[in-house]
Amino acid sequence: MNLDPGIVCFQHCEGRFFCFTLPSRCPICQADLTTQPLASPPFRVPYPFVRASQAPCCLVIKPTRGDFLHDYRSNQDLHIGVTDSEGQVYEYDCEGLHNDYTASWTQALAIPIIRDTTAPDCLDAVWKEYWNFSLHSLAEDNAWTSERYSEDKHNCYSFVLAFLQALAPPGLEVKGLNKTSLCARLLLPHTAPAARYISLYRKIKTDGYFAAPQSPLHHHHHHHLDL
Repeated sequence: MNLDPGIVCFQHCEGRFFCFTLPSRCPICQADLTTQPLASPPFRVPYPFVRASQAPCCLVIKPTRGDFLHDYRSNQDLHIGVTDSEGQVYEYDCEGLHNDYTASWTQALAIPIIRDTTAPDCLDAVWKEYWNFSLHSLAEDNAWTSERYSEDKHNCYSFVLAFLQALAPPGLEVKGLNKTSLCARLLLPHTAPAARYISLYRKIKTDGYFAAPQSPLHHHHHHHLDL
């Protein structure tokens, strides 16, 4: 099942409009869009979320409860996990470390850590093997039991940081990496566009469409999403 709501953007009478389906009339000037051709063709706004199972060898994040589009608020923390080369999610929470293809990871943000610059969508087989080795070795460590879990001090971020330190991927200084720097350096480039998409989705859901202001909005983002 595809969870992409399909946001469409079109331009008319000096404005940019976002909606789920192209309306028969322009929301501002009421011109009949079925007979009047648009100056440029409408386009679909890229959907930022993926099923974790379709994002092998990545870090994956989602809201701790619910999903991004409907439930997430900016004061809530994000839950983070790691996928293996088959797209299985390894996650550490109050139940301890577990791995599965749970339905709760159908709307996740995927953060690739290792990419071949010559073929961005491909991951070298040796790296794939080493990624799995690092992940499976860490999973066997008895540090990740439910008894040792602490929401503040020993949590899903602790597990991901330990994984990154074991993996030591090229181009990432893992020594001294903590939750704050992990969020700033790796998560922010993905959470900021996602926040804009969520905000857009909710405005269209409420009003039927969103008219973009003439000047682009500038948002300040931290490791939560600003909504």
